[in-house]
Amino acid sequence: MADVYCYPDSSVLKNKLGIHDKECLLEAEIRLVTIRLYQLQEQPVHGNFDLNHLCRIHGHIFQDLYPWAGKIRTVNIAKTNMFCLVQHIQTYAQTIFPSYYTDCMRVKDNPERFIHVFTSHYADLNALHPFREGNGRTQREFARELCLKCGYILDLTHTDHEEMLTGSMMAFDRGDNTGLEAVFRKCIRPFT
Repeated sequence: MADVYCYPDSSVLKNKLGIHDKECLLEAEIRLVTIRLYQLQEQPVHGNFDLNHLCRIHGHIFQDLYPWAGKIRTVNIAKTNMFCLVQHIQTYAQTIFPSYYTDCMRVKDNPERFIHVFTSHYADLNALHPFREGNGRTQREFARELCLKCGYILDLTHTDHEEMLTGSMMAFDRGDNTGLEAVFRKCIRPFT
């Protein structure tokens, strides 16, 4: 079945720039998304750390590229395994978001516990994957903002893409958060 998010007979996502070449779209995406992510360093999207907040972050990051920026996907997607099915996104989100923020706030004075709790919820959010594209970048910004609210700095320059991806895949594919938690142990530190 054809992906409604892509141009006909193509795997290139429909975009506001009218780009039909995958490499050209990737180059434009890198430039435009980088600018929007830098903006969020100075002016984060404020919210209640819920699905609406996540959608607003996605909308900001991808507003220049995709007409569906900030909107929940309407198709099922998979990498190695199927992410949350479309018909369950809202329900699953209701199980993730209320406790993500409150659980992290509850243990914020204990860095070891904070990282453990934070990682568990991060893995759940990764399984949700509510957008057609841009889930990782949106999730990392959401996580950065949540860490700040709890008195921590999330600095992902202490890891690389491959390590983050491997940890996320272990958590998603096998329910094993140890790799992801190791990443966050290197990248999360309390304000000093």
